[in-house]
Amino acid sequence: MNVRKIARGFAAPGWSVCVKTGAGAGITVCLCCVLFAALAPLCSGCSASRGTPSAAEPVSPEEERTPSPAGPAEPGAADIPGTAPAPSTVPAFDFGKPLVIEMGNTSRKEVALTIDDGWNRDDRILDLLERYGIRCTVFVIGGRGVAEANPEWIRRMDRDGFEVCTHTYSHYKLTDHPVGWIVDDIRKGQDVIASVTGKRYPYMRPPGGFVNEAVRAAASQCGCHIVMWSNEFGDTSTEITVEGEVKAVLSRLRNGDIILCHFGGRNTYEALRRLIPEITNRGYRFVTLSELLSP
Repeated sequence: MNVRKIARGFAAPGWSVCVKTGAGAGITVCLCCVLFAALAPLCSGCSASRGTPSAAEPVSPEEERTPSPAGPAEPGAADIPGTAPAPSTVPAFDFGKPLVIEMGNTSRKEVALTIDDGWNRDDRILDLLERYGIRCTVFVIGGRGVAEANPEWIRRMDRDGFEVCTHTYSHYKLTDHPVGWIVDDIRKGQDVIASVTGKRYPYMRPPGGFVNEAVRAAASQCGCHIVMWSNEFGDTSTEITVEGEVKAVLSRLRNGDIILCHFGGRNTYEALRRLIPEITNRGYRFVTLSELLSP
């Protein structure tokens, strides 16, 4: 209810009262002003509950939702069905599941968005996911100017309920190295993340998706599943377009998909703006990897 509008509606000519002061002097008071003063606190309370900024608090560019050529602006988390609170515990390595994981549970209309790297990251992606209330699983590089150099970025994702996992410390091609070297690289990447979040998820993603027996053995020693993907944006290609990324994902979309994209990928943010509402409209729910793998 717009109380301010109602108060203004009472401002008819001649609506005033005379108030006698102790000295006997008369003061004419506009009745609508009295009514407005009494109800103003209620007005501000209503506005705050709706998230509408006051005139004294201009909307920042980050808070504005400007429609893109692809369609209307993003809805908030309330428009996404089934958004659940983040679990309070970190899952353990599941010996009942394959060491290498490429798909989740296909019995439910759920998909997991997984985001890699962290170089040249586009923080609009995190803003977008926050507006939708989507939690995802990220595989960040421990060193080379990424996680180690940006603890607040890691902390923000952890606060948002993301599963922050390792993409190794070095982001080198693991198949070029022996088991011992790979074990150290995985653990060092985990150490960087755990120093901020206090959490060690049982998942790792090898750079480039390169896997051999040495990588398998090292991941097993570290208590990590090797997480691959079943669907991807293709946002590492210099030739890819937003339309191409959207088409690539939607043409392969299915229950249990693990979808791959990158923080600093080409057109990633723009593609996400189109894909999130479309995937949701098709009846899918975005969940974390752990949720996707649950029975």
